[in-house]
Amino acid sequence: MLKTLSKASRAPLLVIGVGCAGLLISDVSNAQLSMEYAADLRYRYEWFDIDETSKASTIRLGLKAKANVGDYFSGFAEFEAVEQLNNGYNVPTVPDQNKPGYPVIADPSGSEMNQAYVQYADPAGLFQMRAGRQEIMLNNGRFISTSGLRQNHQSFNGFTLTTVPVAGLKLEYGYLNRALRVLGERASNGRADMDSHFYNLGYQIDNLGTLKTYGVLLDYDSEPTNSVDTYGVRFEGSSPMAGWQLLSTLEYAIQRDAGHNPNHVDAEYQLLELGFQVSDIAYRAGYNLLSGESLTNKFITPLSHSFNSLTELFLVNPSVGDNHGLEVFSVNAAGKVPGVDALTFLTVLYDYNADTGDAHYGNGLDLMLEYKGLSKTTISWRLGRYWADELNDDATRTSVYLAYSF
Repeated sequence: MLKTLSKASRAPLLVIGVGCAGLLISDVSNAQLSMEYAADLRYRYEWFDIDETSKASTIRLGLKAKANVGDYFSGFAEFEAVEQLNNGYNVPTVPDQNKPGYPVIADPSGSEMNQAYVQYADPAGLFQMRAGRQEIMLNNGRFISTSGLRQNHQSFNGFTLTTVPVAGLKLEYGYLNRALRVLGERASNGRADMDSHFYNLGYQIDNLGTLKTYGVLLDYDSEPTNSVDTYGVRFEGSSPMAGWQLLSTLEYAIQRDAGHNPNHVDAEYQLLELGFQVSDIAYRAGYNLLSGESLTNKFITPLSHSFNSLTELFLVNPSVGDNHGLEVFSVNAAGKVPGVDALTFLTVLYDYNADTGDAHYGNGLDLMLEYKGLSKTTISWRLGRYWADELNDDATRTSVYLAYSF
């Protein structure tokens, strides 16, 4: 949390934000000025075994500053630095951190300005505009994500707008002209220039859930095979019953090639989750489809973090031989550990299959524990286990991290 270290005073402010247009300077006079500062540290040890074993010991420092000018204007900056405490793992696109033969753990060392934007926001929360470098999470992160589990977060240069024109209705729009990936600026693929847009329109229905429609229109400058237009609808349901809640998530999206993409893309995405919550624990069964008909005609999510396994083996929709796409069945339980409110857990079982072809890719297990019982401190353990059948090899990825904010 940001801390206010200076009292409000009347003074001119020079707000500097690094964004899609480079340097944005705004001189605001006769307005109340206050400054806020914050920092966070996160140490993580990650172990990934698939044929060979990688071990990553890293620490992340984040420094944040916010300048508030009156009730509506502000500027925000976040600097992040990641230091490797060992070099026993592979970051293949960073020249001095490339270790062929070792599994990939995408936590390179380096430092950069993760966020730097200016903002105009209504104090009532009905309107917000941001211009500059910023983290963006669209819905559950399936299409645009900060990739917050990695030490170097993903952020974007661009412009975003959020507005609530009437009660229950929320509109989000964004223009993106660069993605700053988790691999950092020294990686050969650490940056991606683009001319992309997204929108998300959601309407909340009392005692039922939220219905959304969205579009993610990606047009890459130098990675044309990632240029796709995706349009979808999503329903996030939560209906209170007598002593429990009915939970549901239904989502459908279509994807087509766009821009200068040389490939023909005609693909779809499906998500169905049904479950219930009793007390502080939610139980769900799910089905997820990322369609695929060939190596190039398949559903892609180039701005997403990893889904369907903490092993990160399904970050890319697979295509192997005559088998393409990904069909996943899952069951999971998540919530508070009974008797320990500060301790939460997640357990997921997966069954993986090809969409086109008859391959059974394998099975998986995710486990997570997270403890927040200490002031400003989070302790977390995560495990992803994959039992291979007709894709990859058996794999285990586990990590433990300690985060402290001040």
